[in-house]
Amino acid sequence: MDARFFRFATEDNLQLQGLLYAPAEKTAKAFLHIHGMSGNFYENNFLDAMAERIVGAGYAFVPVNTRGHDFVADFVVLGPEEKYKRIGDAFEKMEDCEQDIKAAIDYLAGIGYTDIVLCGHSLGAVKVAYYMKRTRDARVKKLVLMSPPDMVGLAEAESDFSARMKEAQELIAAGRGDELLVGKIWDWYYLSANTYVNLSSRDTPVDIFNVYAPEKPSALSEITVPTLAILGEKDDALPGDKREGLEILKKKASATTMDTAVIEGAPHSYFGREAQMAETITTWLA
Repeated sequence: MDARFFRFATEDNLQLQGLLYAPAEKTAKAFLHIHGMSGNFYENNFLDAMAERIVGAGYAFVPVNTRGHDFVADFVVLGPEEKYKRIGDAFEKMEDCEQDIKAAIDYLAGIGYTDIVLCGHSLGAVKVAYYMKRTRDARVKKLVLMSPPDMVGLAEAESDFSARMKEAQELIAAGRGDELLVGKIWDWYYLSANTYVNLSSRDTPVDIFNVYAPEKPSALSEITVPTLAILGEKDDALPGDKREGLEILKKKASATTMDTAVIEGAPHSYFGREAQMAETITTWLA
């Protein structure tokens, strides 16, 4: 199976990248995949299984980078002079994902793909739901949420949440919001004070699913396209009983049909269960 590398531009002139796996027969259907926190369009092994099965189902499979790819990344700023901007996961703002996703869909529409399935993994799932809530993009016909996390709920559940938030807010107040917080967030991520607050605060763009706050509405109540939400049985995106968490999401998806699935034995990365996850998605697409 062949893949074609491509570059595309956002409305604020950042250059992003992706791969396009096209089926042998011409189609207007494309499956656009948005990576998770500090991810990219090639890292996760499950992308291979998805590419094989989704292309086999008659869709182009298109994983792309957002401005939040990798921990820190330099981006070409398109224009008459050579210019770069440093972003990546450590410095991104959640709301900027709207520009990234729109740019990818615009690119695909420009080369003939007008029937889009929009998919996101982890923080990518938050981003695609946010995008649909904001834009109601008619080119997107279906939505796939892989391991959708309640980002704020996860942050608040950490024992050091109050201290982290205090540190971040003090840095921002001192005009040092771009400085990295001390230590790793969730033992993995390095985040600036600005980004930590942006990704961990209630009633902000990242506050989408609200599984930890069942009384609060969800962005899913404003999404009307058919939606699939899946979790690994060992997924830490939603701690606790996965089926109960998915049921909360489903109840909040009042404006659309939502189907759910749990991939037995799978962690957040779907390691060892990549084929089962990809098969679940393609079965649902059919």
